[in-house]
Amino acid sequence: MSTFGDDSTFDADREPADVAVIGAGIVGLTNALQLAKRGLRVVLLDNVRDQRRSYKVGESFLVFTSAFLRTVGGLDQFISKESFIKLGVWFTSGAEHRDDFRGTTEWAVNADPHPPHYLHDLATDKKWFRCMFLDMQIVRPEAEDVMRAAVHAHPDITFLDSARVREVDIAGADRPGEPHRLLWQESGAERRSGSTLARWVIDCSGRNRLLARKFGHDAERSERDDGFQTTAVWGQFKDVTDESFADCWTHLRKGGDATRRDLYTVHLWGEGYWIWVIRLSQDRISIGATFDQRKPPPGANPREQFWNLIRRYPVLDKVISEDTLLEFRTFRNAQHWTDTFASEQRYAMAGDAGSIIDAYYSQGIALALVTSWHLANVIQRDVQDGQLDRPYITRINRATRQDWHMLRNMVREKYTSAIEDPRFFLLSHILDMTVFWSMGSTRAQLTHWLVATEGDTTRETPELRRARTSLESRLFYSRAPYWAFLTPERVQRLQRRLQRKLGERARWRRENGVQVPTLTSVLSVTAPVPKVWKLPFAGRSGHVDVSGRDLVQPAELRPPGTATWYDRLPASANTRLDWVLKLRPVALLGLFAAGYAWDAADTAVRRLRSRGRATARQDVNVPAREAR
Repeated sequence: MSTFGDDSTFDADREPADVAVIGAGIVGLTNALQLAKRGLRVVLLDNVRDQRRSYKVGESFLVFTSAFLRTVGGLDQFISKESFIKLGVWFTSGAEHRDDFRGTTEWAVNADPHPPHYLHDLATDKKWFRCMFLDMQIVRPEAEDVMRAAVHAHPDITFLDSARVREVDIAGADRPGEPHRLLWQESGAERRSGSTLARWVIDCSGRNRLLARKFGHDAERSERDDGFQTTAVWGQFKDVTDESFADCWTHLRKGGDATRRDLYTVHLWGEGYWIWVIRLSQDRISIGATFDQRKPPPGANPREQFWNLIRRYPVLDKVISEDTLLEFRTFRNAQHWTDTFASEQRYAMAGDAGSIIDAYYSQGIALALVTSWHLANVIQRDVQDGQLDRPYITRINRATRQDWHMLRNMVREKYTSAIEDPRFFLLSHILDMTVFWSMGSTRAQLTHWLVATEGDTTRETPELRRARTSLESRLFYSRAPYWAFLTPERVQRLQRRLQRKLGERARWRRENGVQVPTLTSVLSVTAPVPKVWKLPFAGRSGHVDVSGRDLVQPAELRPPGTATWYDRLPASANTRLDWVLKLRPVALLGLFAAGYAWDAADTAVRRLRSRGRATARQDVNVPAREAR
C-alpha cells in the first residue's frame, strides 16, 4: 500500500499497474478490493482528502448488493451492526393528501426474514443466509470509511487519495502492448502532478463519466427520443425515531399480525413522480423524490420542488422538517446510459460512470457490482493468462445494456397517469418482480461463490470454478434461464411492449371514468404468489386483498386449524424454500400472463360498450337535429 504521503518502493509514474481505478466511492472501492483479491496490482485514484463530507443517498440494498458488499467489500460486520434493518420494499399509490393509508393501492414484498425468523433458525450457513436474504439500509459515508481503511491496508493497492485525474491516454490498436497513462494532479498547496501507467483502466468516477464522454459512449445523447427524463431531489434528516411515525404507518395483515411500513423501503407514487422513504441508523432518514421533467412540481428551485411534493403527504408531516435537514442534493438529469461497459482496448466503466436510470428498485449499486464482477473476470484472464476474452466482452456490453433498458421500461409507464389505476399498479409490479425473481437460482449460485471465495479466485474448488463459468453467461436480467432462447434484445423489447400495453389500457380507463377496486398485495420470500385470480370476481367491491400465502412455514408453526395438506408434506422448510426460489418466477410469469390477458379482454369489452353507448347517443341525436 502507498499514498502520496508515504515513502514507497512502488513508483506509480514508471511501473505499470495491472489496473487503474478512477474514483473511490463505494463502487470504485469494491472494484479495487475485488481486483486485488484476485492477485492484481491496483492503483486507485481519487481526491478524497479534500472532498466535502457528504451524507449521500441512504442506500437500500436489493438483489445483489448485500452479497457483494458483505464479502468482496468486507462489510459483513458493519452491515449487520451499523445499518438499519430493512424488512423489504413497500409501494403505495393514492396516498396524496391523505393522513393515513386507507383507500390506497399497495404492493409490498417482505423479502428479508431477519431473526427471529424460522428460516434463519434453520439456516445451516448463516453467512450465506445473511448475504442472500438479509438486506439492510446503510449509511454510505461510514461504510466507505471502513472500505477505504481496508484499501489503505491492502498490500496490492496503491491509493493515491489526493489525486484528481485530469486526462486518460488510452493506448489504442496503433500501440499494442503499451500501458495506458493517467495524468493526475494533487490537491494542496504544492499541487504536484504526475502520471500513472496501467494495463487496464476502470472508470468509477460517477456522474463525471470521464471515459464515456471522452470516447462518445454517452448513448443517451442519440437514443433518448421519447422525451422521458427525470430529476432527482433529496435530503437526509436527523432525529427520526420509531415515535416519529404515527399509528397509520402500521399495516394490519388479513391474518391479524401487524407490520410497520417505515421498516421497509417505502415508495409513494403520484402522477409524474415518486417519493422514497429510507430509514437509516443513527436516527437518520433519507427522503427524496424523482419527477418527470415534463410534469415538474411547482417551485422556483429544486428545494422548493422537493418540499412541494413532500407536503402533499400528511403522513410525513411529523417525520421531517426544515429544522432537521442535514443535507440537500439534486441531480438535474437523473438518467443516462452507455453503449460500452468493457472495451477491447482495455478500459471499462462501472456504476454511474456508465449507466443510471432511476433510484426505483435500488439498482444503481446492485448492477454496478454485477458489472464489476464480470469485468474482474475479463481483466484477470487478460493479465494473468494473456487471454483477452472478446466474446465475453461482447456479451457484457450486449446484455448489460439491455438490463439497464429493462429498468427504464419498468419505470417509464409508472410516471404517467396509469400509476393511479390499481390494476396497472399490481400487474406492472408483478412483471417487474418476475424479472428480478427470474434471477433467484442464479443469485443463490453467485452468493454461494462469493461466500466460499470472498472474491479470491485462488479459493475456488473445481465446483466453484464451474459455477463461475456458468455465471459468466447467466448473470444478467436479460439472460436469465427462464427466457429460454430469446436474445437479450428480444427480452427487453417484449417487456417494454407488455408495460406499454398495460399503461395504455390503464390510461384509457382513467380517461373514461372506469373505476377498478383498490388492491393490497403483501408478498414475502416464502409467500411469493399474489392471488391474481381474485381480480375477475371483484365486481363492484371497493377493495381486494390479493396477498400471498406462506408456502414454506412448517405445519407445526402455523396457527391452529390453518395448516393444509401441502403444509404437512414430508419436506423440510429448507427444501420448500428451494422449491419456492426455483418455481416462483414461473408461477409469477403464469399469473402475470393470466392477469394481462384478463386485463386486455376486460378493457376491450369496456371499450366496445363505450363505443356502443356513443353510437346509441348519436342515433338518438340525429332525428332530433333533423326535426329542428
